[in-house]
Parts: sequence; C-alpha cells; structure tokens
Amino acid sequence: MVIGTILFIIAIVELILGLWCIFRYKNNPATFWFGFFAIGAAIYVGANALGFFKSIITSDWAEHLAWIGGTVATIFFLPFSYSFPLPRRTFKELWPWVFWPLVIFIPAFIWTELIIERQGLVQFMNGYSTATGPYFWVFLVFFIIYWLWSITNLIKWTITSDGIHRKLLMRLLTVFVVSLAASSYFDVYRPLTTPSQFGYIGSLFTSIWVGYTGYIILKK
Repeated sequence: MVIGTILFIIAIVELILGLWCIFRYKNNPATFWFGFFAIGAAIYVGANALGFFKSIITSDWAEHLAWIGGTVATIFFLPFSYSFPLPRRTFKELWPWVFWPLVIFIPAFIWTELIIERQGLVQFMNGYSTATGPYFWVFLVFFIIYWLWSITNLIKWTITSDGIHRKLLMRLLTVFVVSLAASSYFDVYRPLTTPSQFGYIGSLFTSIWVGYTGYIILKK
C-alpha cells in the first residue's frame, strides 16, 4: 500500500509536468515532445500504482495500462531525441512516426488481446506475469527499434555537439540508458520469464529519468 501511494503521487507529479510542458512551452519542440513522453510515463507509473489497490482496478487492467503508458513514452521519446537540444526535424517530418504506432498499438492494448491477453492474475504486490497475445513479439520489435533509434540519435548529437550541449546530452544519455535498462528488466523481461513483484522498481527508475530530463530541458 505504501509503495502504491508513493507511485501514485509520482504519477500525478509526472502528469502535471507533462501538461505544463505541452501547454506552457508548446512553441519549443523538445519541451513539447517531452510533455507527451512525461504523460506516457505518468500512465505507466500510475498503472503500477493502481495495481497495488485491489478495490480500484484489477491487476490485468493495471498491466494493460502500464503497457499503454510505456508505448506512449516510447513513441514520443523518438521525436524528442530529434529535438533536443536543438531541433533537427520539423513537426511535419516527425508526426508520421508518432501517428502510425499510436493508431495501431494503443487500440490493440485497449480493445483486443492481440498483444497482451487479459486473464485473472494475482495482485502486483504478490507477483504478476505477462500473458502474451499472438502479436506481442511484433510489438516488442517495434519497442526495441524505437528505443535503439532514440539512443542512436542522442549518441550522434553527443558526438557532433560541443560545449554545454555536449555536457547536457551526456548527462541525459547516461540517465536514459540506465533507467531504460532497469525498467525493461523489471517490467518487461522478468514478467515474461517468471512471476515478478518488482515492476515498481522500473517505475522508480523511469521517474528519475523523467524528473532529471525535465530539469535539464526546463533549466536550459
């Protein structure tokens, strides 16, 4: 219950941060895209939080929401990686890479069992596992490609930048890689291989990632 409450508070803070970035800094591409990424992270963390409260939501729906949040974060971090610290693609160029996975994967998580099957799973605090649907591995390929694409962009900009921009990118890249690795292990790999009760650890790492990135771009 305590962990769930902490995660829920973090999710609310991330949601507020995301909305603030979208509406307050909508003319700044990096901040605009980061706002949607933060909202995706808020859904992901919030879903893990709700999984601890039996009376609010069933654990299988909590898992679906967590995957939806992770998908939204995955989708919007790619255009962010093209926009920080300087815009390198226009909104028109980046929008197709955002639109198609939103249209395909989000409805698949909500209304079908093509990616994640719904079944009676135990509550998050007692362990849970991912029941994959027939097209789960197609989604996982998309997931891996988008994150590797984003990492490649950030590495490229780090190499070609200098001064304060290089320092910012190096810090962002370090936090990004560590947090993504921890989140992927605790909330993707472990539930696929064995029942796990440590998904919240991935949420905590993601929150550090969101918080630190938000601090960097708003300070800049």
